[in-house]
Amino acid sequence: MKLCIFGATGRTGEELILQSLEKKYSVIAYVRHPDKLTHRDQITVVTGELNDIDKIASAMKGCDAVLVALGNPVSNSSGKLFALAIPNIIEAMDKAGVKRLISLSALGVGATYENTRYPYRMGAKGFLKGNFADHEAGEKQLPSSDLDWTTIHPGPLFNGERSENPLVRDAASGYKMPGAPRTNRADVAKVMLQIIDDPQTYMKQLIMCSKQDD
Repeated sequence: MKLCIFGATGRTGEELILQSLEKKYSVIAYVRHPDKLTHRDQITVVTGELNDIDKIASAMKGCDAVLVALGNPVSNSSGKLFALAIPNIIEAMDKAGVKRLISLSALGVGATYENTRYPYRMGAKGFLKGNFADHEAGEKQLPSSDLDWTTIHPGPLFNGERSENPLVRDAASGYKMPGAPRTNRADVAKVMLQIIDDPQTYMKQLIMCSKQDD
């Protein structure tokens, strides 16, 4: 399996690299700041910007899947990141002939707000509103693409251990997530890698958290 990862210098991106290497996958990390990468000696690093579509396409050529774990810094949490990145990644994937895209989002983005409970939903409509609007602006481009896409919508992210059976549901089911849906980044990476070859997850929004509530 050959993967192209965006957001590899972030904490979820680091987990994606670590767990991919455990599986003996080949990893290409497309990053702006290669000095921030872990495991640089075990992966292929491509340095570039998110608006360089030709370079992105060249980096992902021959890959089986593209995994997106991008995120804005806390100092600019509502910046227009996904609104720019997702359309460019879609165009680059078309150029490179890659079909499978799995993109990290958040619980409460777009239609997944209907899957939230109090008190989490207050944050989704409050201090997270700008960040979630940017996610949605990018993700709205996916249904009209030719990609086999999946968006992953976890609750608040933490640096805990991998769970044996994290809670994962199709958002379209109407399932209501716990009011405090804590999610370990290790579980997000685990789920993203598990579903790469699962056609039942294509064109789906998957909601998740680390602790099952049953």
